[in-house]
Amino acid sequence: MDMRGTPRILREFLSYHETIKGQSARTVSEYYLDLRMFFRYMVMIRSDLPYDTDLNTISIANVDLEFIKGITLEDIYDFFAYLSDDRIYHPETHHPGQGIENAARARKLSAIKSFYKYLTVRTKQLEENPVADVEYPKLRRSLPKYLTLDQAKELLSSVSGTHADRDLAILMVFLNCGVRISELA
Repeated sequence: MDMRGTPRILREFLSYHETIKGQSARTVSEYYLDLRMFFRYMVMIRSDLPYDTDLNTISIANVDLEFIKGITLEDIYDFFAYLSDDRIYHPETHHPGQGIENAARARKLSAIKSFYKYLTVRTKQLEENPVADVEYPKLRRSLPKYLTLDQAKELLSSVSGTHADRDLAILMVFLNCGVRISELA
């Protein structure tokens, strides 16, 4: 993770999550990316840059506690409106102007909430947490995918090799018990 140009306050937060909370490097990296995007958006708005400015071109090196203190609940709502309406996440698969999905916005909100909790509860650098009561976007729960009887028979009949008995037993448990792959492992 390239931390050049990252404000000290953000580096300290990430370090806290990695060293004290023991979160994985991947989680810390995702927090970094989400918070970097949030701060870039805030810099864009505060600097009166055009709304279609590429966020990757915006420096957050000057973001400090005073900058963060000035962020309001309305700013945060504007950021999420930007994500849901205007941010193009995968240009090759989305139509222009279509934003990112609820799950991605929920992850970004989780990073922002964690950051503000760190500043208000852990380090007491802020007195007010503007995102404390912000609700997560509603996530659609998809139904599990399943095989038809014919597909299951075809799968079982295709088992072969040196571990065929073991593989057949694993597939039978998986198909008949409805367990998740992680539970089966």
